[in-house]
Amino acid sequence: MIQTHDTISMESSTSGTSASSSKMTKPPRKTKSIQACNSCRKHKTRCEILDKLDQPLIRCHRCKVLGVDCSYQTMDRAVFESTFAAKSENASTAPRQSRSDHSRSPSVSNASPQNDIFPNLPHQIWSFLRLPRGTLDWTAPLEAIQALMKQVAGPHDRPPPPATTNDTLDTILSPDQIDHLIAIFEHNYLPWLNFSLIRDRVNPLLDLTCCAIASRHLGDGTRSSVAPRLQALLTNCIAKMILQSRKSETLESIQCLLILSLWVPVCGTDEGSRDGRLLIASAVTMALNMRLNEACELTVALRDAQARGEDVSNQDLVGATDRARLWLALTNIESLLCTGSGRHPLSKRTASYLKIITLSPHLPGSNIIAGQDLRLRLLAELFDITEAGIAIRLRSLSDSDIEQWHDGFMRVLGSMDRVTRLLTPLPLVAEYDEFYFKTLHIIERTCRSLVLYHACLTARQHFANTGKDHPYWFKQVRPRGLDVLLIWGKESVAVAESVLVAFLEADVRLLGTMPDYMFNIIAFASRFVTGVRFLVIQVGVDFPGSIERLLDRTICKLNQCSLSSDSAAAKCSALIKAMLKLWIDRVQGSDDEPRDSSSSPTYAPYQNRSSSGRVS
Repeated sequence: MIQTHDTISMESSTSGTSASSSKMTKPPRKTKSIQACNSCRKHKTRCEILDKLDQPLIRCHRCKVLGVDCSYQTMDRAVFESTFAAKSENASTAPRQSRSDHSRSPSVSNASPQNDIFPNLPHQIWSFLRLPRGTLDWTAPLEAIQALMKQVAGPHDRPPPPATTNDTLDTILSPDQIDHLIAIFEHNYLPWLNFSLIRDRVNPLLDLTCCAIASRHLGDGTRSSVAPRLQALLTNCIAKMILQSRKSETLESIQCLLILSLWVPVCGTDEGSRDGRLLIASAVTMALNMRLNEACELTVALRDAQARGEDVSNQDLVGATDRARLWLALTNIESLLCTGSGRHPLSKRTASYLKIITLSPHLPGSNIIAGQDLRLRLLAELFDITEAGIAIRLRSLSDSDIEQWHDGFMRVLGSMDRVTRLLTPLPLVAEYDEFYFKTLHIIERTCRSLVLYHACLTARQHFANTGKDHPYWFKQVRPRGLDVLLIWGKESVAVAESVLVAFLEADVRLLGTMPDYMFNIIAFASRFVTGVRFLVIQVGVDFPGSIERLLDRTICKLNQCSLSSDSAAAKCSALIKAMLKLWIDRVQGSDDEPRDSSSSPTYAPYQNRSSSGRVS
């Protein structure tokens, strides 16, 4: 990967720690810097090349995502190859850096695996994948899963076709077809957003976005001729919108970016380069410029004024409330896309949303809007709790620090318990949107799974990073005498299985409309329980349960809800199927990887052997 902020900086490594060693060791040569591309320099954004140099056209990640021309395309490829080769040479000759050296390096991208920061040991649960060291960053598990899904789906070299000159939505579809696709979108996809689209006037771009997403429901023949044109037109419109953001900052633009961050138009051409987090970040930036982040406070102020008997325009109150819902939806979706990816949301929620959407003994309310508001609030609370949990670190092995670390996670898990209690009965008692209340459990379970995963990982990392690693490391992390890592490890497996159970219990007719990122969640749960099984089998003990059948049925349901071969559901199915085959090959003895029972204590947080030798 080549990357930059204003320039693409190819850093040179340190050559030694003493004068004597510097005399004996030839320092790595300093490499030249390649200037950021014209578009990134113009907009003062990070410019980085995340792909290998064997791609047909060399473009930076931002230009590739936006589908715009990149000045790198016209540059001599040899410049990049020589720079990349020099960086590789420096990396191979430089002494190994400490963790603190890496953390200070300004050129490390949040989106890239941070090789060699942690030894492989904290990630042994994923070792069954047999990937080269540093290939994926398992401290950001959902990001790693997304990368694996792209690998299993195979390379896609076919870019979306260019937009036809003078093409518009009206020239691609008839008025009846437009109305039909918008109706499909509003029935199948709009409930996921938990707010009603704000349409103050005719919204051609918003209509185009809805039609492009809903076109995946068309028959194969119609979709093959219509969907590529819709996608090409939409890609062109979105690129212009982002590149001219100050002129394009409208509620329509924000809603379009929000929708496209969740769903990729499916039309048989490559959309693998689309980055949902970049799109939602652009939407958040537009919203901040339009001061949508103040909508919640404004709504509370107008309601308070109305309660005091002051003259408040109903139109102003309705407008402020709609904008508050849009802002809350933006923050929730950005949190969803950042959770488990190693990214931090740009948007921040304030406690004012708690005053706008209050809880009562009569949840979830008696109409669709009340249900949407409740889902907005519960998701906001859930993501606030999750982000607080993922921020916890283990500072040292002193009793006070271990207890503080443990107490922090216990508070987070206790807060999640409260949200879980509120969520559990909603699919049964809701008069509307039962499916969407049910799928909240998938998100809630995943958030808990990620917090537990992070808790065990932070403890494991401490030993690896401080050089104090040993087979029985987990015995030194016992707050108040509790084997908390064993407890959390076993709970992690149960929670991952419950994610799959919630998925299997949901209505297959609507599962295919889930936001694409949620299929990463299903794949993560499947990979986690499989990784645990591989660890346990290494020490020759049983692992009773129904995991294999659970995974097999998950694959079947993914295939049933997949709307096309290039959908997120189909890619998730292919990944789980490949993983399940690894397990079956191992059980049947076709996997000749030697067992290493001597290292079994390393996996202790995910197993607890009883006296009979079974894992409980």
